[in-house]
Amino acid sequence: MHHFIAWCGFLGAWLLVAGPLDQAVREIEETGFEHERLEEAVEQVEEPAPVSNWWLLVPPVWWLLRRKRESIYRHLVGEALADEDLLAFLTVKDILNAWLYVAAGASLIAVKETWELHEAYEWPEWVFWLGAVGMLTFCIAITVGRTLRRHRRPAVEG
Repeated sequence: MHHFIAWCGFLGAWLLVAGPLDQAVREIEETGFEHERLEEAVEQVEEPAPVSNWWLLVPPVWWLLRRKRESIYRHLVGEALADEDLLAFLTVKDILNAWLYVAAGASLIAVKETWELHEAYEWPEWVFWLGAVGMLTFCIAITVGRTLRRHRRPAVEG
């Protein structure tokens, strides 16, 4: 029974990783955000000059200067977007961030459950790493595969 429970925890935790990834893609697709609009706005705004590497002698100052320039650049790109495009972009960003937090938390649980399964069978450590990386790859592949299938099937009109 111990091994059965270990497998249930392992599979359940990795399903909790795949679900939010797939849901994020679905919700982002539903927003109808057109990435081309963002690319057009980025092309209109001149990128800031990079912060001099001399500031790396004082890393906190370099980091603050770099962050300030990036903030100004993002603001200018936002101003170059139409209001509805900016709102759509911010919505996509919020959806992505929220679901990635859920997927990241689930990934931590999945890593723990993968370790528990590894311990239940007393497998070598490389099996744990293979399982964790393999399952993460599998979760991403499931999301990509489902997305591609959604795009290939004809739209249902109702």
